[in-house]
Amino acid sequence: MKKEIDRVVGMRTRVMKDYIRRVGSQTRALGLSISDYLTFYEDTLANPSLVKKFKNYPNINRFGIPHISRENKEGADSGTLTAIGSVYKLNPSLLKEIEAALNLRGQFESLTEKQSEVVWAYYLSKQKFLYITPKFKDENYYFTDDLYLGPYWTQATPQINPTGRQIITDLYDDLAGKGLMITISEPVYVNEKFIGVASIDIGLDAMQRILESGDCIGESMLIDENGKIIAKSGTFKLDTRLPLPVITMIMEPQDLFFLEKGSFWIRNKIKDEEIWLVHEIKIFEYIIYIIKNLLPFWVLVFTFFIVLILYVKLRSSMNQVAKLIHTDPLTGIWNRRGFLKLTQRSLTIGNRHGKDWTILLVDIDHFKQVNDKFGHDTGDKTLIKVAQVLSRSIRQTDAVCRWGGEEFAIFLFGVGQKASTDIAEDLRKEVENQVRLDDGNPVTLSIGVSQGTLDLEEAFVNADQALYRAKSSGRNRVCAFDPKVFSHSDLKN
Repeated sequence: MKKEIDRVVGMRTRVMKDYIRRVGSQTRALGLSISDYLTFYEDTLANPSLVKKFKNYPNINRFGIPHISRENKEGADSGTLTAIGSVYKLNPSLLKEIEAALNLRGQFESLTEKQSEVVWAYYLSKQKFLYITPKFKDENYYFTDDLYLGPYWTQATPQINPTGRQIITDLYDDLAGKGLMITISEPVYVNEKFIGVASIDIGLDAMQRILESGDCIGESMLIDENGKIIAKSGTFKLDTRLPLPVITMIMEPQDLFFLEKGSFWIRNKIKDEEIWLVHEIKIFEYIIYIIKNLLPFWVLVFTFFIVLILYVKLRSSMNQVAKLIHTDPLTGIWNRRGFLKLTQRSLTIGNRHGKDWTILLVDIDHFKQVNDKFGHDTGDKTLIKVAQVLSRSIRQTDAVCRWGGEEFAIFLFGVGQKASTDIAEDLRKEVENQVRLDDGNPVTLSIGVSQGTLDLEEAFVNADQALYRAKSSGRNRVCAFDPKVFSHSDLKN
């Protein structure tokens, strides 16, 4: 049975790889064609007759190619060209780049007319023009700077993508109403200068057909590097994400088949570090399949209980091992090892996409006096209560751990230092309001805040210096790291 599942899932993986590779090659061909054209004809002026095709819209500072139906007029352009500026003030480089894009209109047209899964094919220039096929039906559509806010552009720019690699965007809803899609974008460079992107938008239909091909139990889906579902059979909501423990196991390089969250999971890589094909078989579904199809009646009950017992034991063992390795036995939250493993994936994603992240180091004020005055049982209860308040008060994308003794560490994803300082202040107030000692006095915190760079260790050093400043300034406060404020002598201390 496992061989049959592996065969079907393997077939889906191969077909999906070929499909993504094919569209990626077509996108790369568009980008290279524009780059080669501009390089080859670098010293040649654009055809002056090209300007005659343009229609000027002076009242909105736009120009473009009129929306003419090819059925009514032979040789009319099959796409839409729209740009910012005036026909009468075109610089030679802009005109040459437009000529290069229009020179490929046959390739653009072939993609959208002969491949049903291709929703849009287009070239978006840094010089503020767009050539797109098929032609827009709305004749009032004009170029806007909002086009530069889409993931097909933002994820391809040199600031986010300095190596100029081809990118595959997150799943998003098309602004033109064509539904959910992803985009494969090829950054275009001429003489090592970024000038635009050639892109192909893909709808979900073709990917869903591939994921439903063959016959086996379970469900196949495509996920991106953030654990978000790109495509699966049936309907699903935008930004649907797999559970964090499943995402962590999927990203582990050694495990192709694993048990997590009541399901068997098989994962195969489609595109390095970007897209995975994941197949889920629920335990209950697996057991029912065995009962219905594989065993005679006299073996069914025995097999059912064996599978159930093995699952319970395996699940119990996995939970126990995971708890021992990655969680703090007193508070039940992550320990240092589990925290570092959990945050490493978020750091990779954040650094790749330019996302901010912040480290908070939290210290319970006068904790030694709590142990001395009320006893270690009260001290332990205080640690547990503080951990519970911190865990309840952060987001699912964040993480909290017991760093050691009375110290806690918190990882905030997608948040800069200013917002993190505000969050830290809220956490400090929550603990002060909710956690009390036996004599009724509140438990207070000192918190150091440091925005991360590329180095997690450096962020912890800076957060520790900020924590030291908070404690030396009277405790029960938040202090953010500022290299202008923290002197060399502070670092030595």
